[in-house]
Amino acid sequence: MLICLALLDDPSLEEEFRRFYQQTVSLALRTARRYLDRSLAEDAVQESFVAAARHFSMLMDRTEEQRRCYLLVTVRNRSIDLLRREGRYTGLEEDEPLPGGLSGEQAVQAAAGYDELVRVILSMPPTYREVLERRLVLEQSPEETAAAMRLTQAAVNARFSRGRKLLRETLLKEGIIP
Repeated sequence: MLICLALLDDPSLEEEFRRFYQQTVSLALRTARRYLDRSLAEDAVQESFVAAARHFSMLMDRTEEQRRCYLLVTVRNRSIDLLRREGRYTGLEEDEPLPGGLSGEQAVQAAAGYDELVRVILSMPPTYREVLERRLVLEQSPEETAAAMRLTQAAVNARFSRGRKLLRETLLKEGIIP
């Protein structure tokens, strides 16, 4: 968990992140163990919490249930990625439940929400769009983003902060988030 705390996008949220971690770590491990052996399951869970820490301030705008579902979907995706790297992924079973107990209808709604989010990000000015894409979609660190964009880390952090603010305002204005 120390790695996650070091990567937390807003250090003032450390206590909330600790609580989130303690409440969900065993569930995340059980989810990963559905796909992987113990050591790889632990890797998938750690990678998932690192991803959550990198944009935890945005997750704080969601309900506790939505944060839990986000984590479980991330654990499942990381598990599948690890299986693919080993050449052992054969696809999900047709009747396999989605992480977080999402029904098929809820999954469709989540996918539609994701599509709306992608549409809004793509409509943003390029200055913010690339930073948001690298930080939120590709899950690059500020250092990796700065190197890839040939900017200082301070410039990346400023663009990321402004981009997140603009994204949140646009999502609220369009009624995508309440």
